[in-house]
Amino acid sequence: MDEGNANPIIIVLMFLARCLVPLVIMLGVSYLLRRLGLIKEPPPPPPNNLANNGNNLAVQKET
Repeated sequence: MDEGNANPIIIVLMFLARCLVPLVIMLGVSYLLRRLGLIKEPPPPPPNNLANNGNNLAVQKET
């Protein structure tokens, strides 16, 4: 292929297509899976009870 005649605009468009097409495909599949109900929102994290973190071991050893 003759590199000297390559149009820079075409090169940029091909680069963007190479990066954006897989991204659009992945986002589309993710959207369809969520829409069909195969993927659900993650549950909320459990509450972080700072008063009980690590203190239970010390209390158990004392008694």
